[in-house]
Amino acid sequence: MSIELEFVPVPASELDRIRCNGHDDFGNPLTARTSGAGAPLRCCLRLTREGEQIALVSHRPSALGGPYAEVGPVFVHLDPCPGPAESSFPTEFTDRHAVLRPYDGTGQMLDGVLVEPGRSESELTRLFDDPAVELVHVRNVIAGCWNFSVRRAPA
Repeated sequence: MSIELEFVPVPASELDRIRCNGHDDFGNPLTARTSGAGAPLRCCLRLTREGEQIALVSHRPSALGGPYAEVGPVFVHLDPCPGPAESSFPTEFTDRHAVLRPYDGTGQMLDGVLVEPGRSESELTRLFDDPAVELVHVRNVIAGCWNFSVRRAPA
């Protein structure tokens, strides 16, 4: 039986609030910057194109709580965007090294896995074979920044 997964960006409601307030939930101002190509966008789960208007804001990616519920920097579009274009593993993150961090329902980290390019999807399937895994963060290898979360899709 195949497990259906959901790929979770920064919630649109959080981005709407940040854009309306002019700052993120941690007091950092929403400041426009013009992107180069290749920065990971956490609003639509793709990489930036040259010249896009983006902002760097702070985000807490885990609603599970616990000591691992850290806050970190994420790039998002300055203006509203439609969100992820696909419901599968984000294509533009497929051929990247990644760190996968599975968490249980109390927010405790269960493991940390360094994944080679092209292997994240199969490794996610393996991690979710463990019923204790509630959420997995897909993270940048160099900076450790959160790229997106993965959870079991609602039935």
